[in-house]
Amino acid sequence: MSAPLEPSTLDELAEAVRSAPRVIPVGSRTHPRLSQVNAVPIGTGRLRGLVEYEPSEYTFTALAGTPVREIKQALGDRGQYLPFDPMLGESGATLGGTVASGLSGPG
Repeated sequence: MSAPLEPSTLDELAEAVRSAPRVIPVGSRTHPRLSQVNAVPIGTGRLRGLVEYEPSEYTFTALAGTPVREIKQALGDRGQYLPFDPMLGESGATLGGTVASGLSGPG
């Protein structure tokens, strides 16, 4: 697999997607076999952070490259938690990769 494009803004991400006929998002690569396809990789690692968090509504919006452990920490600071058990959160898994791979854990 070639080195991924590394957009750092949503506009750069949109341009990267438009730049190739086939793309595949890659995060922290905790599941590299899931991304073994003939496509241009687009890294999400620079697209990270909580964009919005409303603790009273139990909702947040985060970018795909945000590590699950950062989200768990932010929620935990308010006595909240994710409604699923991401299996590789402490190994560096990202929110986007966790959702895309369907690895929501036993909970």
